[in-house]
Amino acid sequence: MIIIIIYTIISFLLDSLLSNYISPSITSMSIFNTIYTIIAIILIYNYFDNDKKYLKIIIPLSILFDIVYTNTFMINIILFIIIYIIFKQLNYYIPNNLFTINIKTILGIIIYNILSYIILLLFNVNNYPITILLTIIYKSIIMTIIYTSISSILLNKIYYQFYDKKIK
Repeated sequence: MIIIIIYTIISFLLDSLLSNYISPSITSMSIFNTIYTIIAIILIYNYFDNDKKYLKIIIPLSILFDIVYTNTFMINIILFIIIYIIFKQLNYYIPNNLFTINIKTILGIIIYNILSYIILLLFNVNNYPITILLTIIYKSIIMTIIYTSISSILLNKIYYQFYDKKIK
C-alpha cells in the first residue's frame, strides 16, 4: 500500500510543480496540462479490493486538493466521490489493460472538467465560455495519455514485484 500512497503523493505534487513550468492560463493552454491527481485516483482503484481503504485515501486527497489548488470547499470531495462511483461501475464492464486504462483516465478528466464547469456555473462562481472548457479538455488529452501509460506500466511493474495481491 505504501507504493500506492507514494504514487498518489507524487501525482498530487506534480499538479503544483508542472503548473509552475507550464502556462496555467486559460487563454493559452499547453498541450501538457492535465490533472495528475484525477489520473492517480483512477489508476489506483485497480489495486484495491476494499473500497473503504480506497475511500480513506481519496477523501483526504480531495480535501487537500480543495485547500491547495482550488479553494472551493467540498466541491472536489463530491467530484472525487462521483468519479469513484462511475469508475467502480466501469471496472465491472471494461477490462484493465493499457488501452482501456487510458480511455478511463481520459473519461475521468472529461467528467471532472465538465462537472466542475457545471457546478461553478450553477453557483455563478466562475463564468467562462464552453469553448474554453472544450479547449481545456482537448489540450489535456495528450499529457493524460502519456502520464497514464507511464504510470500504469511503472505501477504494475513495481507493485506486483513487491506484492502479489490487491489491497484488502
